Amino acid sequence: MDWKKESEMFNQMVDYYDKYRPSYPSEIINTIIDKAHLTSGSKLLEIGAGSGKATEQFADFEFEILCIEHGEDLVKKGNERFEGKNINFIASRFEDYSPQIEYFDAIISAQAFHWISQPIGYEKCARALKKEGYLAPFWNIDITCENDLDKELLATLHKYGAVSCMPKKDYEKRMESISSGIANSGLFLEPKIIHSHWEKNYTADDYFNYLLTGNVFVQKTDKVKQMCFEEIKQVAKKHDGTIKRHYTCELYLTQKI
Repeated sequence: MDWKKESEMFNQMVDYYDKYRPSYPSEIINTIIDKAHLTSGSKLLEIGAGSGKATEQFADFEFEILCIEHGEDLVKKGNERFEGKNINFIASRFEDYSPQIEYFDAIISAQAFHWISQPIGYEKCARALKKEGYLAPFWNIDITCENDLDKELLATLHKYGAVSCMPKKDYEKRMESISSGIANSGLFLEPKIIHSHWEKNYTADDYFNYLLTGNVFVQKTDKVKQMCFEEIKQVAKKHDGTIKRHYTCELYLTQKI
C-alpha cells in the first residue's frame, strides 16, 4: 500500500482511534520500564505513535519521548495532548527519518512495528539506540476461542473483510515469525516474549466503531459497513447483547547487540 494513502486513512480515523482503540495493560508498560532500566530523563523513541494512545501510559515518568508518526492530523493531536511535557511528535515515516545516532535508551512501538519496512527498520533502530539499548514492540492481539460467539463473529468478519481477531494456530506462527525476524537481523538478541491476558466486553455499536479503526475495513463502502454492522448486532443479540473479546498483549523485548 502507498504510504501516503495509508497516512490519509489514519488521519481520517483519528477520532475513532482515540475513542475506540483499547489501551495496553499496565503490566506490559511497567515491564518495559523495569527491564529496560528506564528512569527519569531516559530517552525514548516511539515508532508509529498515532495520537499518543500508548505514549500516554509513559507520559508521567518524566522520560524524554520523541514520537514518529506519518499522519499529520495525528501528530497535531499528539502535540496538543502532551503540551508542556518533554514529549514531541514529528510527522514522518520512520524509514525516512534520521534519528540521532546512539541517543535513545529504548525504542517502543505499539500496534505499529509490523508496518516498518525491513531490514531498514532494524538497522535504523540499532543505529539510534545506545549501546545495549532496548527495542520493545508490542501489540494487542484478539485471539479467537472455540465457542459459538467467536465462531459466529469470525464468520461475519471474514464475510465483510473486517477481520480483527486471530485463531490460536495463526498466532503461534506470528510469534515465531516476529521473534525470528528480530534475531535474524543480526543486530538484536533473541527477544523475550512477554504476555498479558485481558478481556473486554463491547456493545455491538462499540465493537463496530472499533472495527472502523482498522485500515482495511475503513475503506469498505458504506453499504458493506452497514451490512456488517447489522450482522454484528444480530450476533450480540444472541449473546446477551455483548461482544466479549479475549486479548493478549504481546511484548517482544530485546537488546541491541
